[in-house]
Amino acid sequence: MLPPEPSATARWWARASTLTSDLLVFDPHRLGWVLAMRTMIGLLLPLILARLLDLPALAWVGIGAYLLAIGDCMDDGDHQQPLRLAIGSLLGGLALATGVLAGASLPLAVAGMLVWGVLTGLLGVYGNAFATMALPVAWAYVELGLPSADHALSTALFMGSLFVLGGGLTLVLTLTLRIGGPYAVVRLKAAACYRALTTYCAADEETGPISSETRVRAAIADARRTAAEIRGRAPGSSRVGQQSLVLVEIADRLFSLAGALREDGCLPPSRFRQATTALAAALEGRYAKESLRALASEIAHTRARSLPVQAAISAEIERRMGRALYHALLIAAGDEAPPSSLAQPAPLARLSQLFAPLVGCLGRDSVVGRHALRFAVVCAAAVVVFWAFPKPFGYWVPLTATVVLKPYAGTTLARAVQRIAGTTAGILVGMTLMPLLPSPALQLALVSVAFFCMMAVLPFNYSLAIFFLSVGLIPFEHILTPGLKQDLGLLRLAATAIGALLALVGGHLLWPTFESRTLPTLVRASLVSVGAYADQVLGALEGNRELAAVAEARRRAGSDTTDLQSVLQRTLAEVGSKPGLMVASLRASTALQRLMRTLNALMNAAPALAQPWSGLKHFRTAFVAALSELAAVQPGLPVSVLRAPIPASMDPDNAVYLDCMLERLIFEFEMLRDALCEKPHTLP
Repeated sequence: MLPPEPSATARWWARASTLTSDLLVFDPHRLGWVLAMRTMIGLLLPLILARLLDLPALAWVGIGAYLLAIGDCMDDGDHQQPLRLAIGSLLGGLALATGVLAGASLPLAVAGMLVWGVLTGLLGVYGNAFATMALPVAWAYVELGLPSADHALSTALFMGSLFVLGGGLTLVLTLTLRIGGPYAVVRLKAAACYRALTTYCAADEETGPISSETRVRAAIADARRTAAEIRGRAPGSSRVGQQSLVLVEIADRLFSLAGALREDGCLPPSRFRQATTALAAALEGRYAKESLRALASEIAHTRARSLPVQAAISAEIERRMGRALYHALLIAAGDEAPPSSLAQPAPLARLSQLFAPLVGCLGRDSVVGRHALRFAVVCAAAVVVFWAFPKPFGYWVPLTATVVLKPYAGTTLARAVQRIAGTTAGILVGMTLMPLLPSPALQLALVSVAFFCMMAVLPFNYSLAIFFLSVGLIPFEHILTPGLKQDLGLLRLAATAIGALLALVGGHLLWPTFESRTLPTLVRASLVSVGAYADQVLGALEGNRELAAVAEARRRAGSDTTDLQSVLQRTLAEVGSKPGLMVASLRASTALQRLMRTLNALMNAAPALAQPWSGLKHFRTAFVAALSELAAVQPGLPVSVLRAPIPASMDPDNAVYLDCMLERLIFEFEMLRDALCEKPHTLP
């Protein structure tokens, strides 16, 4: 099932082709208009007030809002977005304050960069959205804190507070001007799947030249292809995009079940069609989450009908459709797991769960852990260069290093090319336009247009975004610091080149992670470690809970799935000529992430659910064996897992919750199996 590993020459040409296409790509359908609008409001409103009220300090509020908006462009619309903004604002304010204090001496500045470099690098363990939000924290230290001319404690606290206020402004604007982010188009494609599915479930007879079955198949294929294309050009994974793809997979499952029911001469119940209609409306933003949860509750308590033809089989098909719709409705409502009355973990246990991913990535075999250490050392070296660079723009050196250095050496090289190309072109245009902008008003107009365009294209073209940033940065620096010389652009070019060079050297010499450990190897490693973790979790549900073994299995599985996400970005970028492989890669990665979340939820509930019963023992054996068979890569093997019957002696509420979660495990396993084994685009 594994495709042969391409030669070094083939990989080089693929990478060169990808870099070229990334520099030129332009997708008008993915322009972030509203994202750009609220970013510019956050920047310009404090700047205008600072001039009108003669309060120059308000400019720091606008800069803080602007930097945090850039860091929050990763997963716009996600339910964790307010939390990320709050964490980024507080950490950024603290980083800025410590930067002001540490800027008094080079040893303190380097030591502070080492600390903040490790901390911001480790935030990537919580996902790509947090990794992106970590960048403004590092920028607050090197761009706003260290260059400060006043290193007094009062100045540090004052500037840090203004940065936090900027974060608050961005949060208010984000909650006021909501958009679906770069994955909004995927949600619309998923909605099209459920609309086509509703028509298919209601159609007794086919009318028109295109059958309802063909429309469903086309909608699902289109949604998968779009999700893979957007994920390949995005900076990292997205919870919103992941949930949308899972909903597409559930639509595919519902389509198969509805087809089986129609072969028995039956149509799905009207309540099911009501649910698919609601899902389509919710994905289009036209259905309240509370209504989705209410409908999910109704679906969960709907009994299968007594059907005349092959009653037992048809009733089982209806039960599976109902359970799939139940999960889809909860996911669309933003809930990761079914509602439960089970006791929540104690505060200390929740705190332990919060820091468990950080502990898990501290090993030498963790891509995230090595990247965090590499990030700190490279940025600390950049701070040394900053100290010797002409004032006051030495911060451009460590700033460039923070955005160019990535977990993998290959992606670091790609980002360096994009950064240098965009900066060079933008600086040349900006320097050409500056003589035509004699007044601050004209300069501010160019800044507004350039920064707006930067945010609009940032979701899909980094080099183009840097071009617009560099165009606007020249007049912006003249607004903030009147009387600057025209060689400002040349200084920025030099600083960008030095920062990119430091990132490239560090990425290739300091504990490097090359692409030799490719996607096939990481998929296998994740399957093995997730299988071991599943064995521990299901064992805990039987009452066999060994805390040390569970913690180690969870750490290993979390580390492997995090590493898989890190390399997936490179894989999606390199297989542009194989859209089927892109889709399969994304489906497999998403299924593994969802599987980990379900196992974590079951582990948290294990103390209340623990009860030895034979059905669970058989399910545990079959489920772990099935994951092992996938890891062994046996072509054509029909791997499947049957649901475990819940004992009648179990508490009814606990029984419903456990049944739903085991069903979810099966669905996520089948999603993973289909991605790995589907022909003709077979994954490792």
